[in-house]
Amino acid sequence: MVSYGVRGVRCVSSIKSWLAQPDQFDWMTGVLRERGLLRPTQWALAAISAISALVPVTTLLSTRRPTIEVVVINATAAVFVVAVSVYWLRHWPTRFQSELFGVVAASCIAGWSLTQSTAALAAVGCCAMATNGGYIALFHSNKRLVFNVGLAVAVSVAAAVHLAHESSVGTGIAAFWVISMLNLSFPLGMRGMSRAMGTYAVRAEEDSLTGLFNRRGFIAALTRRLADPHEGDTHLTMVMIDLDAFKRINDTYGHAAGDRALIAIAGALRQNTPPTAVLCRAGGEEFLIASTGPVPDAERIAARLGAAIAALPQRLTASIGTVTAELQPIGTFDILGFIEKLIDVADNAMYIAKRRGGNQANHL
Repeated sequence: MVSYGVRGVRCVSSIKSWLAQPDQFDWMTGVLRERGLLRPTQWALAAISAISALVPVTTLLSTRRPTIEVVVINATAAVFVVAVSVYWLRHWPTRFQSELFGVVAASCIAGWSLTQSTAALAAVGCCAMATNGGYIALFHSNKRLVFNVGLAVAVSVAAAVHLAHESSVGTGIAAFWVISMLNLSFPLGMRGMSRAMGTYAVRAEEDSLTGLFNRRGFIAALTRRLADPHEGDTHLTMVMIDLDAFKRINDTYGHAAGDRALIAIAGALRQNTPPTAVLCRAGGEEFLIASTGPVPDAERIAARLGAAIAALPQRLTASIGTVTAELQPIGTFDILGFIEKLIDVADNAMYIAKRRGGNQANHL
């Protein structure tokens, strides 16, 4: 009995944890934007919505003597779908707008299915719930997905009962299982794809040795940060670090020792930068750090990082270049160009420090 009780608690805990998982809207949007796929995705979603509008319109035009209820449901569904299509062509929605689209679309499809006079049309409407479920699974949380699946199952039961009355009990049961399978398999497949994309995106942007961002991931993460800045962040500090005479470790102790040194450096950088800083292994023994804040603090950051690196057992020193720039209002400047320019300036500042003998910081 105790064993079953423990298993039950674990099961409930697992379900709660699964339901509490955050949605994928922000990072999925970021992945699409960074790879130039946001606009094509808007067109695809707009096309799907526009095609969906043909269903209630065709049904309304082909129904003889439709009731007021049928007219209202079909007209509302058509108007909503067309409005969503137009919106997709012009804008990428916020998270709230996207969630609202998913919930309203599920409600419209369910309402349309329940008001059909024939069981065949009701069953077709239930199948359409799978498309909406796939969208929710790709972009939003498991809670929203459960809502869509639960509504789809409820409407499928109603459609199956309707079909059983019109045809046979066996036909109704078979239709229920087919519709349920579609409404479960397609969203789950999309959720699996979104998780795979998330894993790929993380690995593609991460340095495998240190766990820091690689240069591509660094620029992408910083772009997202600057596009949605924290309140009070008015300045961006860019830091370029190059380890002095690092080749000596590889030549003297081997590449394994060099790898351990780089891992130690990455740990020191994490411990001596603000939690919101974006850290990157730019290549070889070079590291990049971007930190936003209310005041310029390049000299303080550089001094702390230089001391932390020198205190490591590997007895390394670093040449550090820094630059600080004031952040402009979003939409008034080219974020990517701004980042690349600051990287170049910090890089030049670092090389000046290295030419002066290393083990020092230079600010431009």
